[in-house]
Amino acid sequence: MCPIKLMVVEDDPVWMKCVCEYVEKEEDITVVKQAYTKEQAIQVNNEQVDIVLMDLSLTRDEADLSGIAVARELYSKGIKKIIMLTSWEETDAILESFDIGAINYVTKTSYRDIPKAVRDAYEGKVSLHSDVSPILVKELKKERKIKVLTPTERDVYELKEKGLSRKQIAEKLYKSVETVKKQLKVIRSKIN
Repeated sequence: MCPIKLMVVEDDPVWMKCVCEYVEKEEDITVVKQAYTKEQAIQVNNEQVDIVLMDLSLTRDEADLSGIAVARELYSKGIKKIIMLTSWEETDAILESFDIGAINYVTKTSYRDIPKAVRDAYEGKVSLHSDVSPILVKELKKERKIKVLTPTERDVYELKEKGLSRKQIAEKLYKSVETVKKQLKVIRSKIN
């Protein structure tokens, strides 16, 4: 069997070296490309690599240089097996990563799981690291609860979740503060 061809996209040279050296110890995985920038990453095509290990937080000289933007571009070019790599766990970033087609999400603190994540991605399996699973389960539960809300109630709920006060929600949605207060009471009764 030919080794799995991996491209690592990481702007930190120390992390790049550590990840590549660790992964290269595996007989069935070979790092065929190292990309430190968006430009280097998007030059690759789906015949050159099987899997992309993408740093979520590439240095952002421009707004579109995040790992998610690069992954989105690679996905549109036909590279479908992308694993997001990050040093932090943020719910929005995790969800956005999966929305754009990432097949896995691994934290840098769990770098020992990268070979397994690469093998699983190669086989088309989505395997979630234990750091990420609770975050996604919590988000799924929240989504299930939100489904019982009307569209208007969802608008109020989402603004409240963002930390807006009743007054700010009322101003944003052109309602009275009293109406927002009543809607929040109904929302709490529905989702609790």
